[in-house]
Amino acid sequence: MIARPRNLPPPPDYPVEIGQEDLAPYRQSDTGVDYVHSFESGVPGPHAMVNALTHGNELCGMLVVKRLLDSGVRPVRGRLTFSLANVAAYERFGPSRLDSRFVDRDFNRVWRDDLIDSDSISTEAARARELRPVVRSVDLLLDIHSTWHALKPFFVLGNLPRARAFADRLGYPARQLFLPGVWHEGFHMIDYPPFRDPGGAAVGLIVECGQHFARSTAVTAFAAALRFLAVTEVIGEAEATRLGAAPEPSEAIERYEIVEAVLAATDDFRLACSYAGFEVFPKGAIAAWDGQEPVRAPFDGAVVLPPRPAPKRGQQAFAWARALTAGGPDPVF
Repeated sequence: MIARPRNLPPPPDYPVEIGQEDLAPYRQSDTGVDYVHSFESGVPGPHAMVNALTHGNELCGMLVVKRLLDSGVRPVRGRLTFSLANVAAYERFGPSRLDSRFVDRDFNRVWRDDLIDSDSISTEAARARELRPVVRSVDLLLDIHSTWHALKPFFVLGNLPRARAFADRLGYPARQLFLPGVWHEGFHMIDYPPFRDPGGAAVGLIVECGQHFARSTAVTAFAAALRFLAVTEVIGEAEATRLGAAPEPSEAIERYEIVEAVLAATDDFRLACSYAGFEVFPKGAIAAWDGQEPVRAPFDGAVVLPPRPAPKRGQQAFAWARALTAGGPDPVF
């Protein structure tokens, strides 16, 4: 039996470089839904939505939506919506920096109609019922997120040709992570049926922009939003120039598919590798310790996906993935 090392690297601690803003001025809107602002161009085109605060402690998207609203940006075609989703959780932001992720349940795990309708108690289900009519009408969704650990930015998307094609068109960030066809914790906003329907046209993308409280994460989030607005062509060239030049893709596309989740069996789960994720292991190599038990790579080329901070027993600690060759065969789950 291999003994657990005594000096496993501790999880990093991160400074808070960005903070809360007063969102009261953004509460009322013409949509009738608090903190959701929508603008019609009067010209045919897609309904594009930039969503923030799916998790209340992920501040970068809030700063992006606030900045875009303050700028007075308006669409030249289609409809453009800016949303601050879970403000109730955001308002709980405190010293632990995790208290404000949600109020009662993860808002990014409720997005299926039966889950929303059967929950008459949680703050998140009530908010989902408010947002649902708007989300149903969206053609192109950019849901802005951040991560507890400092990771290179990446998209999260469903394994559908139209989602892959749109992420490729955006090209910023260049790294893509495909969700599996099974859900053990719940359903993301981008899993809502219009975005997952194989015969549909709507596309939903999550963009993970970096560490929750890093100033650089807010910069990345704004750049990703500008790229999204430019590619969807809901804003004109003059407006795009006024907001700032959208980044041009400069890196090769990297694709990963989730293979299996790793659930913590104890409350004492520690990685034996970098907490930045995307580290590659040969089959059998030890990537983590769950109490006194090693967690080994199940296949060659196994990739550690972004880990959860301090997972408790039964929670997902991280997931194993494999890299896919860009331009190669589509992933199959």
